[in-house]
Amino acid sequence: MNRITATRVLADHTVELQFDDGFAGRLDLTPILWGPVFEPLKDPQLFRQVRAEGGTIRWPNDADLCPNVLRYWCEAGGVKSQQETDAYFETQLSEAAAP
Repeated sequence: MNRITATRVLADHTVELQFDDGFAGRLDLTPILWGPVFEPLKDPQLFRQVRAEGGTIRWPNDADLCPNVLRYWCEAGGVKSQQETDAYFETQLSEAAAP
């Protein structure tokens, strides 16, 4: 499991994430800022309050994201659709289950 050890806001809704294995990545999270949990994060003041906590990132409104998804998005070069993300993890599970 991936764990985030540090984060900082670079610009607007872009964060830099540091993972426990030394990997660092940048993500523009603008595409996920919709719906009752994430839409409030469009407010730059609230978004800048992101913190690394419990191995992931969290905001004061208790919005958080799965660190494995964040790692995948970092490695993939940006936020991916729900379909792309689900397909990636289905492939990972299939490969892990293969003899």
